[in-house]
Amino acid sequence: MGDVLAVVGPVLAVLLAVGWYLSYTAVRLDRLHTQNNATTAALDAQVVRRADATVDAAYGGDLDPASAALLLDAAGAALALTGEWSPQRCAAETELTEVLRVVVPEPGPALRGAAERVQLARHFHNEVVDRTLQVRRRRVVRVLHLAGRRPLPGKVVFDDAWPQAP
Repeated sequence: MGDVLAVVGPVLAVLLAVGWYLSYTAVRLDRLHTQNNATTAALDAQVVRRADATVDAAYGGDLDPASAALLLDAAGAALALTGEWSPQRCAAETELTEVLRVVVPEPGPALRGAAERVQLARHFHNEVVDRTLQVRRRRVVRVLHLAGRRPLPGKVVFDDAWPQAP
């Protein structure tokens, strides 16, 4: 009886440790995917706020009509594209940034704050994507399909380098 316990005890301990590790990894991966969804929603909200602040700036009366029209067109194009972060949507956000750079060199506090929040939201989103991909690249996650059927998250890449730091 003692010989059986001497063999079964360590094997049981190893199985429990492996089970705990797999459970921990699966829960961590699930939390990362949940964070990914949350940061995507936050980024979506921030780009809408930036576009709304751009529209407000265009109607503020401080710009000439041609500049205001450029801002409205760029903001409208950015607001028209929602949902997945497709290359077209990223291009529309980049275009809005470029138009803002040219038309509004010195933004007011509302527009500056909205633009800075877009930068932060995109940065946080891409950090979560990096951490998620790092876990998903592990051999044990791929072999045991711990990610389930969730699609790989993708980084959101567009030019949001506006306004320049004072």
